[in-house]
Formats: sequence, structure tokens, C-alpha cells
Amino acid sequence: MLKIASLDIGLKRIGCAICFDEKTVIPQTAILRKNRNQAARDVDTFLKAYEIDTLVVGLPKGGASSDEMQRRIEHFISLLEYDKTLFYQDEYGSSLEA
Repeated sequence: MLKIASLDIGLKRIGCAICFDEKTVIPQTAILRKNRNQAARDVDTFLKAYEIDTLVVGLPKGGASSDEMQRRIEHFISLLEYDKTLFYQDEYGSSLEA
């Protein structure tokens, strides 16, 4: 069975969710960021604990600071020890939609 995790990477916390059946998404406790290295270690621990096959990372495309946030998020992902399938998902406007 495919194990999928999603991350919403913010400057203060990282939202996490998992999906084991490709239908039901289960929110997890957010990872609080003290610094990027600590946060990357905590995300790695989360991904290894659930043996995640596919990682989906939100990117805010559009808006005034989207280029800067995309650069920060992609840099953060480069700190991870994750070497499986990775997708970036445009999340622009998702807060308004929710």
C-alpha cells in the first residue's frame, strides 16, 4: 500500500498529514520550528517512522512573496534525507478555499 505524507512548510511550524489508502488524509501534530536543521531532523524522523513512499509539499505560487517562499521551501526540502518520490503542489488560495 502506498504511504503518502504532505507538508505545509511555514516559518514557525510545519503542518503534516498522512494518507495510507489514497482516500483519507489524517492530520498529524505540527512540527514546531526552532531552526531549519532541527525541523529537518524532525521531519526526517516523521517520514521514517511512517515509512513514507511519496511526499507532497505545498508551494504558495502566486502572491507577492511566492518566489521567496518557494526558494525557502525548496532549500528546506534539500536538507531532508528523503530520497523517494517528491511532488510540489500549488497551494495558492487554499486558505481562502478552506
